[in-house]
This record gives sequence, structure tokens and C-alpha cells, in this order.
Amino acid sequence: MTGVRTLPIRVAPLPGEAIDSWLEAIAHRTGTPFVDLDTALRPDDRTAAGRVRRPSRWPMHLRPNDVDTIAAAADLPAAAVEAMTLVRYDGVALSLKIRKGRSGGWPWGNGRRSRYCPDCLAESGGRWQLQWRLGCVFACTEHHCLLADTCPRCESVQRCRRPLREVVPSPGRCAHRSADTARPRGLIRCDADLTSAPVIRLHPDHPAIRAQQRVLDVLTAGRGTFGVYAERPFGARVVLADLHAIASRVLVYGTAEEIAERVPADLADALARIRSAPASEAPALRRSELSGASGAIATAVAVTTAMTVLDRPDIAGAGEALRWLVHGGRRLGLPVDAGTMYDWGSATSTTLAAIQLAALRPLFVRAVDQLRYRSAAALPSYPSTSAVAVDAAARRIPTQLWPEWSLRFTVAPCSPAQVRPALSVALMLVGTAGRLGETADRLGSAVRADGVTRTLACLRNSPRWDDTLTALTRLADHLAAEPPPIDYDRRRQLDYRALLPDERWHKICRRTGTPPGAGQKADFARCLLFERLSGLPASRSPFLAPADYDVRAKRAQFPRTLTPALAELLDEAARRFLDDHGLGEEPVYWHPPPDLLDGLDLPGPDPGTVDLAALHDLARERTALSEIARQLGSTLDVIRYLLEKHPAPASPMATERFEQRAARSAAKEAVSRTQFVDLYCIQRRTLAEIGAMIGVSRKSAGRLARHHGITPTVGGPPVDPAWFHDQYVTQRRTLRDLGHEVGRSVPRMSRIAKDYGIPIRPPADAGKCSPTSIESGPNPC
Repeated sequence: MTGVRTLPIRVAPLPGEAIDSWLEAIAHRTGTPFVDLDTALRPDDRTAAGRVRRPSRWPMHLRPNDVDTIAAAADLPAAAVEAMTLVRYDGVALSLKIRKGRSGGWPWGNGRRSRYCPDCLAESGGRWQLQWRLGCVFACTEHHCLLADTCPRCESVQRCRRPLREVVPSPGRCAHRSADTARPRGLIRCDADLTSAPVIRLHPDHPAIRAQQRVLDVLTAGRGTFGVYAERPFGARVVLADLHAIASRVLVYGTAEEIAERVPADLADALARIRSAPASEAPALRRSELSGASGAIATAVAVTTAMTVLDRPDIAGAGEALRWLVHGGRRLGLPVDAGTMYDWGSATSTTLAAIQLAALRPLFVRAVDQLRYRSAAALPSYPSTSAVAVDAAARRIPTQLWPEWSLRFTVAPCSPAQVRPALSVALMLVGTAGRLGETADRLGSAVRADGVTRTLACLRNSPRWDDTLTALTRLADHLAAEPPPIDYDRRRQLDYRALLPDERWHKICRRTGTPPGAGQKADFARCLLFERLSGLPASRSPFLAPADYDVRAKRAQFPRTLTPALAELLDEAARRFLDDHGLGEEPVYWHPPPDLLDGLDLPGPDPGTVDLAALHDLARERTALSEIARQLGSTLDVIRYLLEKHPAPASPMATERFEQRAARSAAKEAVSRTQFVDLYCIQRRTLAEIGAMIGVSRKSAGRLARHHGITPTVGGPPVDPAWFHDQYVTQRRTLRDLGHEVGRSVPRMSRIAKDYGIPIRPPADAGKCSPTSIESGPNPC
């Protein structure tokens, strides 16, 4: 700042004014040519020819020492001087290359020229706004008009060249050289009155004015919160990049008729006149592509049309508003698809990507593509190629989709055996870029890629495909946000051969009164648990080899064998199996909340509409499952699922028999033979008394006596078979002596001996001891 003096006359900058306009006002006020003003402000920074150094580029960038020098000369804060340059918009509406001292063109031009509002120039005395240099500013929201691009006389764009070095600036007039001026001396300016330049006048509520106000609000706030950005705001740089990406395609892809349908007639007509004008007329205005050199009319049309997309309240609506551009590009022979739309612009937002994919949704021919790009989601996105994302998805998804969900998607002619694994593969494809066959293999599916394709084609052809796609996308998003408590990848790797051992199955059958059946019935129970635990189909279990039709038919009938008590104990067995494998923190079975399907019309039946009480009544009556499905207006697969999830209680008669068997089993476990002999034979308690003691009937106590090898007697004390054998066989006492001791007649004692399997001796053998008889023991019947 050596040698720099303060300016003798100072002019305060106006709000939002560009620095070249302010310096021009100072030069005009002091009657000083620009060359002299530049020498006064920067005496040590002049070119060899003595010309003003880049004054036309001052609004784009000033070096720090320039800022300090000008601030000292004008007695202003350095921040106030820098605020008059485009630095504030660096990285937002343009990119300044500080090293080279010039602006890049991203994304709305390079800031080296300026539009203007004639009314603003007239009111301010010819002072220029800094925002007029931004390509995204095309209208004056105060005077409700489009900005002018050029001088009305010489048709030159403004503020892009060095001012004439020895001429005192004249604010509000064109500073370009006059076309009639001889060179090099005696230079004369065009000097046209810019305040009288013709512009297109708009009403205050014109869509172009509203669009311009949106842009200005974004620049002021530094972020966009309108329309599609309301829930997910983005910074101004990203919002303006999105706006530019759409606006530039409007001018390239749109026909005059299509544009006329989306903007007011005054803008559409003005653009049509520009496009049809000869190359010799207004060459700067004829350019239809969106760039720094494009006219305010073309920019107004493009931005206004783009705002009709971005100002929508949701992504789906914005996608519909953008779809005409997709068709327009394809009409021109351009490959407008998910891959090419991704390259519409740099630094654009995920919101714009979602809008583009929503626009393409009806054009995705394959169901797989709609799944990959999540086209039914509130925010569609490009698929992830991350292996980590694929592994995470595999842990969240079973090989066969949960029946609570898969039944709702079943559509003819596909069976649940086809739909369940195909839906799991489809679910894993949501948001990922994996190939169909690789995805099926990753889930361990027995269904090949062509089988998945056929199933998805059936679903795609269903009139309810949109809701089906929405449901799968909702489910995938839910699983990603709230991973299930089960790691299905780990469950698929477990060794299930020790699931439900035979001894546990028989114990469960005894406790529930269930006939254990042959080994096949136990295998059916194991297959049921295997499907629940592993998420794999029963055909992959180690218990049943690929079965014939009869075996499959029997297994299909197994759900009606279940009762609430049996199902509870089977779940306990599954719980113990998981505990043995160190998976105590995981539940036996889990499925996503069904309320994710609320409001959707899906092709399959809803199990929740079946009357469970009527189902249980029909199941207890041994009605065929197919007939139950017919009577209840459902499907066979829904009936089987409901009987597995909500088993029918046993009939009253079966319950009574079970209770009796359970009571006998409990009595056997409660009283040993030694205890029963002590109570019945030694303490001489009656069967009714013993039954009351152990909580069973007198009849059950009699069965218990026979179980322990004791024949209940009618009247008189019971006879212990061990005592009888010892006294009669070993001690060689007579039946008369023994009968007298226990209060029985000889014939009665003879019958008791026969009941106990003790051979009767001839009378001649009384008192003789036989080694064989001594060594033999009582018959434990």
C-alpha cells in the first residue's frame, strides 16, 4: 500500500453492487478516466503499455493486496470490498481459478459479462448489480421483467471488455467502442442509453419471476429447502447444479410445442422468435444451449421449466414432470437411460438422481432393473456395487422369504415353493448391482436364475405389480434400517443333524399325548423346525431325501397334527438347539412387521382375513385341507400356514384322553414300585387313598398297581408278590399257612399265585426245598 492515497471524493457502494460498477461511479464522480483511477489505486501494478490492468475482471477476483489497497484508498473495510466481487459465489454458481485469476465456466457461465435491468440502472444512476453476472440470474424480481443481454444499439454484451483508457466513464450508457470510430486514436464509445433498452415485461406472479426468486433465495440462504428439497435440503452449489442439469436439457431435448405446454405463451413465443431469427440478427441471443453466452430469454424458459420439476412436493411427481425430457431425448436418437442420465451434470444431488430414475420407472422393461434402481421408493437410487452391501443383505434375508410375506405375493401359476425363493432373490436385488444367478447362489437358493426370472415376469404382468414393487422396496429399506435379530447367513451354515433327537421327540409326544408314529412323523417335525430355523426349504434338510409324491403329501398334512402344546414344545426343542450352537441371543423365528404392507393391494391372499375359529373347528372335524380352503375362501397354502402358526386345539375327547395319559405318566414318575408296594401292601392303603395322594383316580391307581406287577384285590389286604414268592417258593410254606396269615382262602391264594406267575406245588411236595425253585424269582409282570 506504499504510495496509495485516499481518494479525495468517495462514493459509497450500493448493496449488492459489483466492484467495477462502484469504481466506475467513483471515476465518473471525480471526472477521472479509468487509467488514472487504476494508477491511483495501484501505482505499482501497471502493464508495460500503461493500460488499466484487467478492470473488466475485477468482479471475478481480486488479489489480497488489491483488496487491501482499494479498501485503504476508499476508507472501507476489506470485507466490504471483497463482497463486491464474485468470491462469495465461488464454488456455488461458478468456480474461480484463483491461480490464473479467471473464472471457470461451472456451471452457469464464467461471470465475464453482465445482464442488466434498465429500470434498476435508471433508479440507481447506472450502478450495476453483481448478481447480474451470474448465468442463473435472468430476471428482475423488483421490476418484474427479464434482464437485457446486450446494448440496444450496437448489440454488444456488457461489462466484458476493458473500458476505454482515456475516457471518463458514463454510468448507464454502453461503454463499448462505436462501430464508426476510426482507430487507434479518437476512440468514441457507443454511449447508447441502456436505461431505455427494451425488455419483456412480466406480471408479478409470472412463473419466471417465481423461478428467479427461488434461485435468489437459494443464493441468499446458501441451500435449497423448496419442493423436492424440503425434506432433504442441499447446499446452493448442488441445487444450482441440479437446476442447470435439467434446464440445459430443456433447450436441447424439448421441441417448441413441448416447451409451450410448460411455460407461459410470452416466453414460448419469445424463444421461438430467437430460434427462428437469422444468424445475422442478434447472434448472441440465438444460442439456445444454456451457457454464459445464452440470452436471458433462453435462460428464463429453461429455468422456469426446470423449476416445474424441482418445485414438486415429492420425487414421484418430479419424475412424472421430467419424463417428457426422456422421451424427447430418445426421439432425437440419444441413449437417454439410467446410465446416461447419471452424466447430466457434475456435483448433482442424489435427489436429482432419484427424480431421473422415477422418470424412467415406466420405461424399465425388466422387473430386475426396477428392483435394482429402487424405482418404487420415495427416493430411488443407483444400485450399490459394494461387496460389503451384498454380504450385509445376505445376512438379512432367508433363502425362502418369510411365509407371512410370500403368501401375499403368490400369483398364478406360481406356487409358494417357486415364489418364496424367487422373492428372496428379488429382495436382495433391491439397491444392489449383483447378477441374478450370483445372487441366487449367494442365498443358497435351489431356484436358478431362469426360475427367478419367470416368477418375476409373472409378478410383473400382474395388475398389482406397482404395489408388489413398493412392498419389496419397503421391506428392503426396513431391513437395511433395522437389521433382523437373526443372521441368516450363519443359520444356513449350521449342522442340523442333531435337531430334535428321537428321545426328545418321544418325550414331547408323551407330554402332549401325541402318537409318536413311525420315524417319518418325527422327520416331518424336524423339517418344520429346519425351515423355521434355517430359512432353507425342507428339501435341503438332512432328514428327508428328495421324496416321492406320497411323502410330500404326508408332510403337507403334518400341520394338522400340531396342537398348541406340541408346537410350544417343538419351539423349546428349537430353542435348545440354538443354545447348543451359541446362538442364545437370537430368536427361534422372526419375520418383518406386516404393517409395512398397509395400504397396498397385493396379488396374493391375506391370511389375516381367515376366521381362525372356523378353521380350527373344521380341522378338528378331520375335514380335508382342500375342502377347508374352499369353505373359508382361501388357498391351501394359507390354511397350512395358519395351522402351523395357530395350531388347532385338540378335541374335548382327545383332551380328556391326553389328560388321563398325562396323569398316568405323572403318577408313574411320582411313585416308584417300592413306594407303591409300601403303601398298598405294607401300609394296606386302598387304591382310592393312593390315588388321592398322587392326584389320580382310583382307576388310574389300579393301572399303576398293575404297571408295578401288583394285581389289585377285591376286599382284604393286598398280597406282595415278592413276599408271596419268598414264603411259598423259597421257604416252602403251604398255601393254607400263607392264606391264614393274609386272610385268604386256599383257592384264593391259588388264584393269586397264578396271577403272579408262581407255579403251584403238589401237596406231597409241601415243605421240600427245590434248588431250582429257590433260585427262581418272581415273575415281574
